[in-house]
Amino acid sequence: MKPLYPDLWISTPEFPAEDNDIMMHGFMLRHPRGNLLFGRIENPDDHNVIELEGGAIRHYFTHWHEAGPGAALIQQRFNSALYCHSRSLSAVMTSVEPDETLTHDELHFGDLQILSTPGHTPGSTSYFYASPHGKKYLFVGDTLTRDHERWITVQVPDSNRADLERSLQRFRKLRPDVILMSTTRGHLSWQEVTLMEWLDAIDEAEQSPVVVRESPLYLPRH
Repeated sequence: MKPLYPDLWISTPEFPAEDNDIMMHGFMLRHPRGNLLFGRIENPDDHNVIELEGGAIRHYFTHWHEAGPGAALIQQRFNSALYCHSRSLSAVMTSVEPDETLTHDELHFGDLQILSTPGHTPGSTSYFYASPHGKKYLFVGDTLTRDHERWITVQVPDSNRADLERSLQRFRKLRPDVILMSTTRGHLSWQEVTLMEWLDAIDEAEQSPVVVRESPLYLPRH
């Protein structure tokens, strides 16, 4: 793992053997209450860094595609509570058993907003956090992502286009400074944005949906 900001770290990227243009990341937030993990963090070296940085108290999934054997190892090693949306539960449980499920918008620790943003998958969830260091972070999973130089949405077999449109409209009301994505193609998994850039990104993604008919984990090639 490496630091992006004073309180935010990014995991070692995963490059699937099937397509090394795809990059997958997870994140660690150094919250005042304890370290929080977001997304897929499979690399054992990252788990060692998490231990050196004080462990983790919670691990949040943005959607079921992030479930993997590393999540169970993290859960066991740090006794951290794993959270996913209730509509992701059956798929997540093929890899790991969550400790808690989310069903609606919530506020954790008084400053971490949990936002139900279905569409990419039925249980897709986003997380919004205003860092005391000045940046506002939005963890979007794969609800909105980058394909090289363009913003896209990704529709997989269990996606719902109408839900996805409503979730993107929710995004318009937020004012993030940094977008943190789970899976990208040919692009880093984070992007700083101004308000205008953020609204333009949503516009572009709405006009550039990409449909994946096979594997839900990987973005398609052009």
